[in-house]
Amino acid sequence: MTSYLSFGSGPSLILGHGMAQNKKSWIETGWVDRLSSVRTVHVFDFEGHGSNEGKIDSNKLTVPEMTKNIDYLIENLGINDFDYMGFSMGARAGFELASKNKKINKLISLGMHPGSPKLEERRFKKKSLAMKKLGDKTGKENYFTYSKIFNEALSWEGAYKKIKWKKENHLIVMGEKDDNFDQLIKDKFKDDHEKATLNEYDDWQDEPLSTLALVILLDQFSRNLYRDNKKAFEFDHKARLIV
Repeated sequence: MTSYLSFGSGPSLILGHGMAQNKKSWIETGWVDRLSSVRTVHVFDFEGHGSNEGKIDSNKLTVPEMTKNIDYLIENLGINDFDYMGFSMGARAGFELASKNKKINKLISLGMHPGSPKLEERRFKKKSLAMKKLGDKTGKENYFTYSKIFNEALSWEGAYKKIKWKKENHLIVMGEKDDNFDQLIKDKFKDDHEKATLNEYDDWQDEPLSTLALVILLDQFSRNLYRDNKKAFEFDHKARLIV
């Protein structure tokens, strides 16, 4: 059973938290307060987190299995269509969800790409071992859960080829340097970025989600478009004025 909370009214928006977080993380950081003014916002706990903490079998912590937490929420609330925004681990589950569930309209990924963790196998195994050691040292079950999540993620094949990507339906926000991702941003969003800097998208400020998209264009995408160039920070002032 998945623990969840709902706020506001309007089209449904589901928020999926990251590892070592829970549904209250979205509330405490102000996301729910802002978004629930125009949306029905649903927050929930993934397996092994928040109200669902405890000793969890590894087979319940694979990406497809954790996506079932979202499926349960959709079914229990009788949601016919929705948008989804996930952070890190929650975004990975969102990619898997988007590859299978036709009820999802738009997907925003924060800090996660749709590639297989096998691309970073060494790092994932190192983190899995570190979490296990913390569990052994502290006796806290949640560290063993995080260790299993890192390990089980390696079996996920990714969603690059499973999702029918559309510019208007999918947004991926990353922070670390990634040449391939930078090029993807240039190919897909350079024209939009230029229009935003020329104030052509100022009407996006009328709605919370489009406001977020505008800030991402001006702030985050400037970093990708002008990597290692002072122009990467040229539009920060406009982004700050918006928020």
